[in-house]
Amino acid sequence: MIKKENQNMKWIGLLFAGWFTVSAALFLAGLSGDIAEQLFGSSRHVRNLIQSLVMSGLVVPIILYLYQRLYRMTGIKPKTPVYFWRRGYHFFTGVLLASGLGALGFVIASVQGWIVIEKWHAPDQWFAALLINVLFAVFFEALPEELGLRGLLYDVLRHRFPAWLSVFLQTILFVCVTTAVALFQAFVGQTPGLTLNIFYIVVIFCFGIGLQLLRLWTGSLWASIGFHLTYLEIMRFVALPHGYGGGVPPIISYQESAPLLGYLISISMIQIGGIIVSLVILSAKRIIRKRHPLELVN
Repeated sequence: MIKKENQNMKWIGLLFAGWFTVSAALFLAGLSGDIAEQLFGSSRHVRNLIQSLVMSGLVVPIILYLYQRLYRMTGIKPKTPVYFWRRGYHFFTGVLLASGLGALGFVIASVQGWIVIEKWHAPDQWFAALLINVLFAVFFEALPEELGLRGLLYDVLRHRFPAWLSVFLQTILFVCVTTAVALFQAFVGQTPGLTLNIFYIVVIFCFGIGLQLLRLWTGSLWASIGFHLTYLEIMRFVALPHGYGGGVPPIISYQESAPLLGYLISISMIQIGGIIVSLVILSAKRIIRKRHPLELVN
């Protein structure tokens, strides 16, 4: 009985440690960037670099250490972990899926007359900014968040709960990370990096579900990282007219039949479409597994 209670405490402690690591690192990264900007007048790129270094510098080594604790606790260590570089080719699976869904959304909107594409801006106006933002987004957002949330937290939850419940609970924890960071920032008098409202919570909830399902059918965190990164860049350089700022134009300019319609179509197509594609593939794999179990084993 005592041994079981100790195991429960270790499990809860590991879950909390993973969640707190991501939350605290995100808060400290934002705070570090603000301090550098206020005290030293750092440029936007320097600020982003500091945030990226703090976020990945804290999250990646701590989460990898916690993964070793999880393996010792469960007595199970996969030959090829979901974050291992040998699964890295699935990064392009995520990139292609998000890009394809985003493009499909714009094609449908254009054909229906909901948006009218007016101009494609030359790459020399936005390409350098895109590359810089990709580096920032990978190390500040996509890599540490996927490793901590869709990686460790899901695997800890999966040790106790069925897959569907683990996906749901991981997504709730994802929403709680954003909420906790906003509360930390308000508590210390820092301007929150985002505005929490029902729309935003629904968006990140769907985003978390889609990213976790993507990891499940590919068996790789790199797919989630690629999807996450591509989604961010589409929002900043395509869907929103001034998403990146700094005088950098979007890749395309378009007119909408209603305000923010292109943005809403992009979000819906990428997130809901990603969830549907993942559920279809997972269902197909389940049916194949039931019909041909030996083939999958071999």
